[in-house]
Amino acid sequence: MKMNVVCLPYNVEGKGIRGGAGPQSIVNSNLFEEIQKQGNEIKSIKTVQMPKEDEEQYGGWNRVGLSGKHLAHAVSALRGDDDFILGLLADCNGVLGMLGGLQNPKKATEPIRVGLVWIDAHGDYNTPETSPSGMLGGMPVAIAAGKALHRLRQQSDIKIPLQSPDIKMAGMRDLDRIEEKAIKADGLEVIREKDLVECSDRINQIMDKLSAREDIIYIHIDLDILDPAVAPAAGLPSPNGLTGEQLGDALQIMMSYPKVAALAIASYRAEDDKEEKTMEEIKKAVLGGTKSLVAR
Repeated sequence: MKMNVVCLPYNVEGKGIRGGAGPQSIVNSNLFEEIQKQGNEIKSIKTVQMPKEDEEQYGGWNRVGLSGKHLAHAVSALRGDDDFILGLLADCNGVLGMLGGLQNPKKATEPIRVGLVWIDAHGDYNTPETSPSGMLGGMPVAIAAGKALHRLRQQSDIKIPLQSPDIKMAGMRDLDRIEEKAIKADGLEVIREKDLVECSDRINQIMDKLSAREDIIYIHIDLDILDPAVAPAAGLPSPNGLTGEQLGDALQIMMSYPKVAALAIASYRAEDDKEEKTMEEIKKAVLGGTKSLVAR
């Protein structure tokens, strides 16, 4: 499979700060060498760089929208030849630019339908009205679904909000009370962590549904899905979780589906990974998934 890599070093705090250094650290590892040994081809590696006038604008949420716009343009261009996209994102807000670019590939005359598999310890389905913390990082799936912050979604080039059947969640071991109610009320289907660990048929059931409905499928991974005992350098560690190998086995099933066109890894805090324990789990997870791309 031919692959293009896109890195987003921006988050609400700026460029290269906290999780913002994660994408380049992954690039500097031997992950891509291992991906190519599998038989895949890394065609290009692009890092989003905002122009000075955008970097100088104030407001963390506004910065997320601006960086989302530039990420969307990069993804749109890189999807021109139907190449697979691997996103390396500072944090989960990068999902907005990924979706915007995937919805609007350069060769398309109108937006295409994109399905989202959201793999995370958290739902990120809060809005400013429901969030107990007010943290933007707990809202991007709700934003993509058109439930709040419409300007931020539009800045990131998501022209058509995702509908509930377009969103499938996996993991979700740490949900806020009102957020959990919203997920149930909107009928979002969930793959339990137990199903991920056991690679149960629930994974195939969800992927079959998405494949029948969507033009392409995007898989988004927040590294806090992993157990902090083995991967301590995720953005918001939550007790328990998967190993990189378990996640890789589940991804191998998901990414065998031909409509899966993109995968992104978010929230790697390289500065907290002095022993590179988390990096090793990232490699196991990604290589488990990309193994399936060779046979497609």
